[in-house]
Amino acid sequence: MTELLSIQRLSLNFAGREILNQLELKLMPGEVVSVLGSNGAGKSTLLKSILGLHGSAQQTGNILISGIDIELSRHEAISQLAYVPEQPAVYGHLSAIENIRYFLSLSAVDQAIDTAKCLATAGLPELAWHRPCSEYSKGMKQKVMLAFALAKQAKLLLLDEPNSGLDPQATEELNQLILRCKEQGMGVLVVTHDVLSALEFSDRLLMLNDGKLQPVTLDKSNLSIESLKRLYQGQV
Repeated sequence: MTELLSIQRLSLNFAGREILNQLELKLMPGEVVSVLGSNGAGKSTLLKSILGLHGSAQQTGNILISGIDIELSRHEAISQLAYVPEQPAVYGHLSAIENIRYFLSLSAVDQAIDTAKCLATAGLPELAWHRPCSEYSKGMKQKVMLAFALAKQAKLLLLDEPNSGLDPQATEELNQLILRCKEQGMGVLVVTHDVLSALEFSDRLLMLNDGKLQPVTLDKSNLSIESLKRLYQGQV
């Protein structure tokens, strides 16, 4: 089976600072991988590199999405994925239905896609589908963007700190939705501080430290503040 995401020897320097250093990552279809790391470790930078948004930073290495090199065929590669930033980017004056139809038009996706079915799968209450998104909570906006990912039939889903600012119920709903995306064969890459949620939905946990990704194993039953401190200090 071909890797859905393959990152090979990825290095990135910005303003003389090495953020990513010969980083390697492979992610398969139907796999959820969570990347942990302290503030400033480069987690969001990693996502931006995958999106081809490294800007003026000096970047070397290869990033392939479904075997497509993002530097050689950026549009084709990006068409394979969906990205949900920490603050979901929806148009407040448009409804959920209108947002998804607009995003689909930009993605050149078949407009016959059953938008309502995607919103239902994402767990957005039907009563909200036609309300302006300016009235939505963060969790509801995330569901709109995840419904778009389903409508787009994205193969790869990138999530940046998806649980930040969510209450416990919204967090649980999002965790379950990530698992539903996995069940549909989507590959999911999450960068997060929420270790407990990551343990709920991840197949693998990785720690980003000194620009490299290292596998970590955590036991939810023995998780403690001290064990998390050691983890983030690179002692696990």
